[in-house]
Amino acid sequence: MQQPKITMPGFVISNTLNLISKTSLIIFTFLLIATGISAQPYVLRHNLTGAQYQTEFNKWTGKGYRLSQVSGYSANGQDRYAALFEKKNGPVWTAKHGMTPAQYQNEVNTLVERGYRPIQVSGYPSGSSGVKYAAIFIKENAPPPYVAKHGMTANAYQIEFNKWTGQGYRLIDISAYTVMGTDYYAAIWEKSPGPKQHCRHLMSSAKYQSEFNTMSSQGYRIVKVSGYSVNNKPYFAAIWEKSGGPALSARHELHGPQNYQDEAERQYYMGFRPAWVNGYTVNNTDSYAGIWTNSDPFKANEIAAVDALVKQYMDDNAIPGLSIAFAKDGKLKFARTYGWADKEAGEKVAPRHTFRIASVSKPITATAIMKLEETNKLELTDKIFGNGAILGNTYGNNAYTNWLKQINVDHLLQHTPGGWDQDGDPITQNQGWNMGTYITKTLDNYPLDNQPGQVYDYSNFGFALLGRVIETKTGKTYENWVKDNILTPCGIKGMSIGGSTLAQRKPNEVKYYGQDAYFYNIPRMDSHGGWIASPIDLVRFLVHVDQSNSVPDILSPGSLTSMFTKSPKNGSYCRGWALVQGSGSLWHNGALPSTLSEMKQTSDGYSIAILMNTRPAKDKDFNGGDMGSLLGNIKKAITYWPNHDLF
Repeated sequence: MQQPKITMPGFVISNTLNLISKTSLIIFTFLLIATGISAQPYVLRHNLTGAQYQTEFNKWTGKGYRLSQVSGYSANGQDRYAALFEKKNGPVWTAKHGMTPAQYQNEVNTLVERGYRPIQVSGYPSGSSGVKYAAIFIKENAPPPYVAKHGMTANAYQIEFNKWTGQGYRLIDISAYTVMGTDYYAAIWEKSPGPKQHCRHLMSSAKYQSEFNTMSSQGYRIVKVSGYSVNNKPYFAAIWEKSGGPALSARHELHGPQNYQDEAERQYYMGFRPAWVNGYTVNNTDSYAGIWTNSDPFKANEIAAVDALVKQYMDDNAIPGLSIAFAKDGKLKFARTYGWADKEAGEKVAPRHTFRIASVSKPITATAIMKLEETNKLELTDKIFGNGAILGNTYGNNAYTNWLKQINVDHLLQHTPGGWDQDGDPITQNQGWNMGTYITKTLDNYPLDNQPGQVYDYSNFGFALLGRVIETKTGKTYENWVKDNILTPCGIKGMSIGGSTLAQRKPNEVKYYGQDAYFYNIPRMDSHGGWIASPIDLVRFLVHVDQSNSVPDILSPGSLTSMFTKSPKNGSYCRGWALVQGSGSLWHNGALPSTLSEMKQTSDGYSIAILMNTRPAKDKDFNGGDMGSLLGNIKKAITYWPNHDLF
């Protein structure tokens, strides 16, 4: 073993073993936040190769960001990096990565001579028995005395800890790591004032949780945690400080990058930003522990009340997975997820997950029709069938009746075409038919019951025809035109028309449960019930058609007024939207054997969406009345809404 090297007064760097390993921190994901939830913009990346990390480093430091944290770690035997960049002021700094122990020692010696000191060091396994380092150094005019050591066994670390804390030093960085089955530690102490600390290492997962609970109850806050492997089981080293601060949330045992990313997004969509995230390897698999903070949180008791309301609804109706999102005055306030996206795979619902939205598709189609009218591509009085009509004589084998030739676009929007209602709904016909056959068979076999424009009768088939109107008028598929002209202007990127079978499940789409969950031909339902979306997508759509000045609407005021004018044949329905009489709130729900859904724009400025991956039983909330009440009760439960915007 080499003796500790003193490189300058107040600084000690130790290389007591030639093999130094494992990371102390890892920072997450892909988000770039400008002003939404923090004073300083930040960028986070993870799962980067060395070359990718260097590219990101150059990109963001070139834009004035500082590297706040870096972590090297191993994923399936490959070097990976995670980093947090923040746009904030601070001392002169430099950073290095991919260093062998000898290179790291040389960099320290060189940089210390130039007035720098390390503030964070991450060692990590590289190859079968090698070690590399990543580190951040800062240069200050009058740095405090400090000590940095690495390559310490557990006993050696305890001795050094006792020595330096006994001399008035504080532990400011800890990295625990495993090399060829043995755990080692790297630590930095400095002699500076600060709150009382509580530091522990060699904690099992259960012990760490217990210690976390105990220290939290005594007024201590977790500030750093480092996971590592002991006998192929996860262990943790951590630092707590007795101090005040913003709301705090911590997680550990997040296995794999996707579970980590999902949890980080759950935190983000409650207004939290990362304060510390650590990656570690157990059995050659990467896992994560993290700490997040929030300077302007919801009231904890009110979020607990929301969770209790949702849990009760899910328990009462045997719901596997559920997702909600709330915006207020055009700003996304929170998105929260519950339960399972895929029970069999152990995949929990996360903000990224999309669900079938069923008839919540209709307001989207209605908005598309109003956009075509606004841009003079059609008139609401344009006829649908017959010579000179939009669809002409394309569909059907029989001569069109006079009533059929009277149907216009507006009749379809208001569900007054005179037939094709839900009593013997045409959508239940042969699910193997393509769209053309489906329309032809319906026209041939489902004669109208009433003269168009006279009677309200909710019609899925009528909105299927509107999809064909859009295709005929634009020359594009319904899906592509709506994406380009309605969803993209709203900033929505994740919506698409879903598939029919489990094998056709889209990336990030949930699995559906219940009898006949995969019965319907979903692509054939495109314009009346075929979209898949997240609640965040739906709320983003709502705030762009809400007739407010919060964000730009995608339709003109005149078009929105027209779309939201109640039908003369049904005071509770407009053009593709349901209306709450008396309050003026606009909404739509949807149901299939695989889902129950609702989105709502309230008259007092709230935009709300809820989605789930089954439909409750007929003796439960089959038609969604309790679901609507749940949304109202959640809104009532929250009295304080933070000022952030999470869009």
